[in-house]
Amino acid sequence: MIKTLARRIELAERVAAGRSKFSEDCICFPGPEPPSFTSNEEQEAAHCIKCRLHGDRFQKHFHLYLAPWRIERIAMEWKNRNAQYKKAWLASGLPPLGSDPGQ
Repeated sequence: MIKTLARRIELAERVAAGRSKFSEDCICFPGPEPPSFTSNEEQEAAHCIKCRLHGDRFQKHFHLYLAPWRIERIAMEWKNRNAQYKKAWLASGLPPLGSDPGQ
């Protein structure tokens, strides 16, 4: 019974590894979670860095104004972002959202 369970776990791990959408070298933002920049300057800085595998990492969206409450909410959402989103954000050379820029 234990051998059967171990084989089932091993098979499930192999299947899960094969389903990974992003490779370790990919620094693209995940599709369902487009990046939330607080300024056009942040977006431009991030857009200059290309993924070695896919080129452009996201589609640019221009915004004229973000309310202060929206900027705060973007910073609060950082802790709930998935690992690929955080990897793509940090690859942009931008500080983690919600962190103090003076640190």
